[in-house]
Amino acid sequence: MLVGVVCVAVPPDIIDEETSSDITVQEGENATLVCRARGHPPPRIVWRREDGETLLLRKGMRDVAKVDSFSNDSLTLIKLDRKQMGAYLCIASNEVPPAVSKRITLNINFAPVIKVPNQLLGAPLGTDVQLECYVEAFPNTINYWVKNRGEMLLDG
Repeated sequence: MLVGVVCVAVPPDIIDEETSSDITVQEGENATLVCRARGHPPPRIVWRREDGETLLLRKGMRDVAKVDSFSNDSLTLIKLDRKQMGAYLCIASNEVPPAVSKRITLNINFAPVIKVPNQLLGAPLGTDVQLECYVEAFPNTINYWVKNRGEMLLDG
């Protein structure tokens, strides 16, 4: 009697229903991104940032590791800050090509930060002057200028 074993190799496939979609959190909160895949042999999951920046993995209050990639089906990011906002790639691969990936966007809401290069400007009477103010926030802000008496200027 002959007994044979057939092993069928199956390329990886990301299971959308069990994988995170785009997420928005407040600055300082935690977020866990999950990626599940099937295939034979079982796929390995690797996380990377789409922009090539390093992943910041916190293990404690002061213990932060910067890594190019992270291997696990879930990626937990602790005490998020605005620099961690962006697109994350979940890449599933096994010994059967092709590898597959899913892009998950992490948005981080944070209060506006205003930067004013020159807080005091002087100009001769009757000449033009340009006031500059830079605002960083997510989501985007509505910006306007107000004169001393509360008159609103909307053009820039």
